[in-house]
Amino acid sequence: MTLNDGFDRTVSDWLDEQAGHGMPGYLDEALARTTRTRQRPAWSSLERWLPMDMTTNLRSAARPTLGRALLLGAVLAALIGLAIFAVGSRVHRVPSPFGLAADGQITYWANGDILVADPDGTNARTVISGPTDDFASGYTRDGTKLAFLRTVAPHQSMLMIGEPDGSNVRSVLAEPLTDADWFEWSPDSRSLAVVHSVDEVRVLSIIDIEQGTLRTLDVNHVVVDNSVFWRPGTTSELIFSSHAGAGDATVAAIFSINADGTGMRPVVPSVMGVAELINVDLAPDGRTLTYWRWDKSKGSRIHQFDMETGSDQELRFDASATGETGLIHSPDGSQVLLRREDTAGQIMIAPADASRPGILIGRRYDMKAAPGYGFSPDGKAVFVTYVGEAPQFFDAATGAVRPGPATKAECCSWQRLAP
Repeated sequence: MTLNDGFDRTVSDWLDEQAGHGMPGYLDEALARTTRTRQRPAWSSLERWLPMDMTTNLRSAARPTLGRALLLGAVLAALIGLAIFAVGSRVHRVPSPFGLAADGQITYWANGDILVADPDGTNARTVISGPTDDFASGYTRDGTKLAFLRTVAPHQSMLMIGEPDGSNVRSVLAEPLTDADWFEWSPDSRSLAVVHSVDEVRVLSIIDIEQGTLRTLDVNHVVVDNSVFWRPGTTSELIFSSHAGAGDATVAAIFSINADGTGMRPVVPSVMGVAELINVDLAPDGRTLTYWRWDKSKGSRIHQFDMETGSDQELRFDASATGETGLIHSPDGSQVLLRREDTAGQIMIAPADASRPGILIGRRYDMKAAPGYGFSPDGKAVFVTYVGEAPQFFDAATGAVRPGPATKAECCSWQRLAP
């Protein structure tokens, strides 16, 4: 195989994804982001938050007085108040929207049903079943809700939301979305950025989960890719990429816009070419982003762009590879996953700064059938899933195989818990 052969396949796959097929082509990557989403805090016994020593060293012969009774009552009231406050703060404790979190349950889907499993892949069970065709399950960033899509017609699906155990499921919007291929939770988990089609045009909308409303942003007729992120460190800024045109006349750019539709501006200057600014991902600190582009002399290479200084550098993880694409960051930004390519592809775990060789995991695959992959919330595990196969799980530090769900399914999204 020549370098151009690999490039042709990669670009062909990308163009197919941009065109759409009626089923989400970016769901694996979307869920890899939703891996940066998940349940309720793990608190256990009352002894962890109730004061244990509530005895008073009073002499039994002492005669109670009104002053002592009032004092004792005040002390007890204060302790009860502290206990109530502690209970409330523990029950409602959620993880930070970005960065490391504890691992909650895993969700995935198979045969139109939504399943979950414990963090180690055991205790797999179906939580949403029936005659409906449900898919693309994922958790809110705070881990308190489980969302998914429900097919209602070709190219159309309803956005559904419920509890992590599959109860209290309801539709968020009154009308279905058309070709909704990407969704990204806001930092407060109250809104969802969705890329979908309106009159055959790809648009970016913000859905208010509580109000059940959808508001499409005015992006000045820019075509929105399935690549939208809330920028870490901000509460309302979105970063998205855009490609328009075809072949060498394709114009690519990366933009910033506020969730209220104001402040749209270019982040990375627009460039023209058949494969530029593809597979954008943001670092957890919100300062840098990565993408890949094709170079005639080097093949497909990953670049890191500093959004504050404007500097752009090429990252090289394996000098022997004819192509490197599809980088995503670990929750703490110390590691990355990417597709390492020559005559075939393979997933690599590597340090984010490319300072030492990475670890190859999983089997080699035809580049026309690239797998999905992502990190666990605590950054210690990695999943890789191939179409029609059970997902594989690996240790992020060593690459050793770890147990995981054995169901042949589209996978995975991890619930994030407070550490």
